[in-house]
Amino acid sequence: MKVLIDLTPIYGRKATGVELYAIDLYKALIKSSHIVIPVFHVENTIDNNHESIIIKKTPRLLLENIILPKVVKNIKADVAIFPIFPPPINVYGKDIKIVPVLHDLAYLKYRSTLNVAAKYYLTPKMNRALKKATAIITISETVKSDASKITKLPIYNCGENIAEMYKGCSNLARLDHLRRWGIEPKKYIISVSTIEPRKNFKYLLKVIKPLLEKKHLKLVLVGRKGWGKDKELRFLIEEMKDLLIFTEYIDWKYLVSLYHFAYAFVLLSIDEGFGRTPFEALACGCKKIILSDIPIFRETFKEDALFLPLYDVSKCKKICLKEDIPEVTDKIKVPFDILERNIPSVLNEIEMIK
Repeated sequence: MKVLIDLTPIYGRKATGVELYAIDLYKALIKSSHIVIPVFHVENTIDNNHESIIIKKTPRLLLENIILPKVVKNIKADVAIFPIFPPPINVYGKDIKIVPVLHDLAYLKYRSTLNVAAKYYLTPKMNRALKKATAIITISETVKSDASKITKLPIYNCGENIAEMYKGCSNLARLDHLRRWGIEPKKYIISVSTIEPRKNFKYLLKVIKPLLEKKHLKLVLVGRKGWGKDKELRFLIEEMKDLLIFTEYIDWKYLVSLYHFAYAFVLLSIDEGFGRTPFEALACGCKKIILSDIPIFRETFKEDALFLPLYDVSKCKKICLKEDIPEVTDKIKVPFDILERNIPSVLNEIEMIK
């Protein structure tokens, strides 16, 4: 079977969760028995696959809506997978099976948190995919359950991978990396995500402030600043400026050290499809994990994290100040090879769809 995978969105973008997932999915496909044809924009930065299709530099709207559909139809693959952005609206046809990856349903459940491009450009494409695609791949049982309520298409949960480079990476952590920000081991809490409304950053600041002050900790925030304007948020940042460290994007070796030496990791998102960064922290040796009490984190971390309720700042403050943060037990395993294990059987099932 010939499997095409759209990797064009990787070019010129920082590798956040969906991009890393796409790369891991591609690597899992390569290890299958199928012919894999990756489509890149400008360059293949992953490997030397001789099947690669490279589209020359093209404006995004033209690339995604004109050039990419032509490539997909001309290649005549059996299956085309779209792991980052939803498929072009004009790519569907009886000669090829179109399979998008649905990372979450935040675009429907929390529409007000979306930026303009996601709201008016990507959302209609995903809505069409939920009707016209051959099947849907998801990354967790939580997303699969949510999606089953809005589409009749076959849905396959392939899970989420943590990149292999995190295996044994605790050995790479270095104390001198912390000097860059003037922090000491176990004297800071780390959070890694795009700072945008769905990640609930303002709520996090309100909740975590008393704990930071009581234990004389800093809050280290890794990731790009996203969208959204909020006067209260700006005030909180200014008020807490001596407690906050914004790193923006950093080299992976520094991220490993920040994870490893942190007092705890925290992520209080209002919604996640999987939540890769808590597992990255765990892989790097951070054993104390603080998460919002939402279904996906209960699915992935069971009872092995400190879960904080959403929409109750007062209760969260009391929990943080009163309870010791539990350490994650050995029952929770970092999912390094789940895609490699699940993809072959899912492709076989998709191949059988008429």
